[in-house]
Amino acid sequence: MLYPRAMSLDTRTLVRRYYLAMALPFVVDLASILSYVAVYAAPGVLLPLVGLSAAFLVVGVGIGAYFLIRPIRRYLDGEIDFAAIQRPLTSLPRRSCIVMAVCYAPMITIRQLARTDPGPFTAVVEAPTWIDLASSFTVVTGYYVLLTFFVVSAYMNRLCEALFEMRGVNVTLFRGRFRRKMGLALLYVAFAGMLLLAADIVSYSGDRLVRESTLDIVASISGTLFIFFWINHALNRPIARLDGGMHAVAEGDYSVRLPVTSDDEIGHATSHFNEMVEGLGEREYLRDTFGKYVNDSVAAAILGDRERGGRVADATAEATLMFTDIEGFTGLSERLPPAEVAAILNVYLGTIVPVIQRHGGVVNAFIGDGLFASFNLPLACGNHAAAGLAAAREMQRALAAATYPGNVSLQTRIGLNTGTAIGVTVGTENRMNYTLLGDAVNVASRIEQLNKQFATRILATESTVLLAGDRACEKIGTVEVRGHESGVVVYKVDAAA
Repeated sequence: MLYPRAMSLDTRTLVRRYYLAMALPFVVDLASILSYVAVYAAPGVLLPLVGLSAAFLVVGVGIGAYFLIRPIRRYLDGEIDFAAIQRPLTSLPRRSCIVMAVCYAPMITIRQLARTDPGPFTAVVEAPTWIDLASSFTVVTGYYVLLTFFVVSAYMNRLCEALFEMRGVNVTLFRGRFRRKMGLALLYVAFAGMLLLAADIVSYSGDRLVRESTLDIVASISGTLFIFFWINHALNRPIARLDGGMHAVAEGDYSVRLPVTSDDEIGHATSHFNEMVEGLGEREYLRDTFGKYVNDSVAAAILGDRERGGRVADATAEATLMFTDIEGFTGLSERLPPAEVAAILNVYLGTIVPVIQRHGGVVNAFIGDGLFASFNLPLACGNHAAAGLAAAREMQRALAAATYPGNVSLQTRIGLNTGTAIGVTVGTENRMNYTLLGDAVNVASRIEQLNKQFATRILATESTVLLAGDRACEKIGTVEVRGHESGVVVYKVDAAA
């Protein structure tokens, strides 16, 4: 799943938005001209000032913007690949600032110089001082350059988001610095108004000082609010998007991917986030796939304990061991084609394995048409003897209700024994297997085979029955078990009990 944002933007719309972003400073400049004309009641300077602004900001910036957006437009038209536009794309805000500075600085210079003598651009007779002119030039030019940077950064945010959504591409070039952006913005906001006021105090006095300082204070507050809006718009969206992605991952969604919309530390962090989520997704896939071969909890323990190099801790514990075997399956497998045999086994195992796991057991191995399972080792299982008996009874009931391919009928035999077992990981560096060893395991295997002798479906040793406190089991007697020194007391377990 990609970043959940529906976008259906064509090439023209994306390019047009860049021109609109670059036109915003002209709109702000036009608003300042109208305010200037209104304050000084000088409608005669409106057209000259607007014409000068249009010549530099509309024509000059428009030409510069055309060349800056051209590589991106060519990519959208399919003429070049994404690698060819990464540098023009990531440097778009900085290059846009240069275009704005080149066009705006001469324009504001002409305006400021024209104020020194009565003429078509002058609304008042009172000429400003050179200190006032220099401070105004510095602050106003810096304002429009800074405004352009964050407006185009906000545009780039949307552009990269659209490219990611439409083409699945992301920025991988990171040369910007977030601290540099914010440092320059904070320095400007902190000192721009102070510089204008200091120039007014040095240059004027009386009513002129009050008027000039009032205008500069109002302009500084308005400009700061406007700049703050665009800074927030440019920087808040990537952070909010990253936060949303983290929440999605915390809820278990490893398919989320985020667009990288800047070349600074935030963009770099977003890129690493995508790599991290991809790694988590692969780990979850590995765990899910691994869990199909071993118990899911065992798989989680193996994958989570890197210090052991993929080994389950060797341990000795009391456990209840279970062996199963299908009655007459050898003859059945000889009569049927391999595909049908496999299908029957899959239904059989798909029926009994969930039952074992539901009761806290672990399937350690599939042995032909049977399996070997354990309760309380390697995973702890409270009252494991009772859990083993309950699982055996439920397995028989589930198998009786199951439907097998070819309408065959299956009967399974189950043997249970409780005793001390040793859980170990054996094998080589390239291949390992977790298994249980000990006399208790051998006895459980022999008990399963004794079902043939007693014509039973479930047999359990006395150690299992007594530990479980199960009074529904029927005692058969003491039997000799091959490989075991003394006799073993066995019980018949009724599946319906």
